[in-house]
Amino acid sequence: MREHHENTRDPAAAIVQGVARGGRVVSAAAVIMATVLGDFAFNEDPVTKSIGFAPAFGVLIDASVVRMTPAPAAMALLGRRAWGLPRRLDRITPDVDIEGAGLPRPAAAAEQPDLVSTR
Repeated sequence: MREHHENTRDPAAAIVQGVARGGRVVSAAAVIMATVLGDFAFNEDPVTKSIGFAPAFGVLIDASVVRMTPAPAAMALLGRRAWGLPRRLDRITPDVDIEGAGLPRPAAAAEQPDLVSTR
């Protein structure tokens, strides 16, 4: 979502793209984690069973209910306010730009000089 918002500055489109593209990744990760954690539920020890079952169930609920429903809905309701930090918090947090949003945009192909010689 954030990458799409950084490129377009359109909150609604960023939410749609984020849920459409990220939904498969979140669902797949949740299934993998629930499978690994749920494997502990087949152990004979009741403590190990609960250690396996509870997190597996929690991961599935988090991925399907929390991340795919109220989080995008809250972001849609907040609109542009969901994408900014309060000024005070923005001053004290470091500016970490992993996606490269602050880098200059590449020039169009027509504007770049031709580096291939035509000899």
